[in-house]
Amino acid sequence: MNFIVIGAGGVGSFYGVILKMQGHNVKFVVRGKNLEYFKNNKLKLTHPNFTFEEYIDVLDINELKQLDINNIDAVFLATKSMSTEEICKDLALWSKDREKLPYFISLQNGVENEDKMLKYLKQEYVIGGLTRLIAAHIVKQGLVDAVGEVQTILGALVPTNENKLFLNKLKEQLDKTGTTTILTDNIRLELWKKLIINNGVNAICALLEEKSGTLINNEKTSILVYNLMKEAALASNAVGVNISENDAKEMFELMKSFESIVPSMWVDKQNNRDLELEDICGVVIKNCKKQGIDAAYTRSVSTILEVLYNKSRA
Repeated sequence: MNFIVIGAGGVGSFYGVILKMQGHNVKFVVRGKNLEYFKNNKLKLTHPNFTFEEYIDVLDINELKQLDINNIDAVFLATKSMSTEEICKDLALWSKDREKLPYFISLQNGVENEDKMLKYLKQEYVIGGLTRLIAAHIVKQGLVDAVGEVQTILGALVPTNENKLFLNKLKEQLDKTGTTTILTDNIRLELWKKLIINNGVNAICALLEEKSGTLINNEKTSILVYNLMKEAALASNAVGVNISENDAKEMFELMKSFESIVPSMWVDKQNNRDLELEDICGVVIKNCKKQGIDAAYTRSVSTILEVLYNKSRA
């Protein structure tokens, strides 16, 4: 199969590499210094189960638009959520008036990427996706470290017989990589479940500079994590997903058995990159506010992190 992966960060590199290792044709869309680097250097990705170190095919977004879209099976979006809308505008220009289209698959944090994709791309070709039980981060330019069991959940926003066939074909290929792929008819529910976990640990781990397991299993900080998760569950009611407080509690208890990781915001903070506060915490605050609820834990943690981080970058 022929794949495009937009973004060569931790997640994008991991999925592009495991598909490439299975013999698929994979091209990465990157920009700036990364584009120049990968034209002349190999990508090295380490995981407890394998090590990959090879040259990869890279191009920029303008070069992507020169490719024949008829030959592409799927495009993975694996960038930060802040860039989704601009990328979708470019993808819309590339795919305009084409009879044959690839499927557009988000593997990003947050619950609003798919809505942005639906705004610009044909709805039956938009696939929501998420990863879990994996931590994949850039150690330095050209080197990505990945750990953990890898699960991918995928689902069409507007299910059709055609995209169901595609998803089954994609699952068949991903299953060959030693990872687990789950197909769902309710991808929005799964995205919100991941948001609950992200809201519970991502910002607070970055703020306190502690791994997720440390905070979840500490008597005092576990109360903060649980209430951050509870607020995300409350927020889901504003969009009709309706995750209950009991559901959030069950997820919290389950997280105690997860591998302790360094979440993405802490990694971004370490590398002086923009944080996805608006796409994680901001969504919770906004959707609680719609219901007349103040997401006090989420607002406090995200505001303190934002103020301190901006001060350190000034």
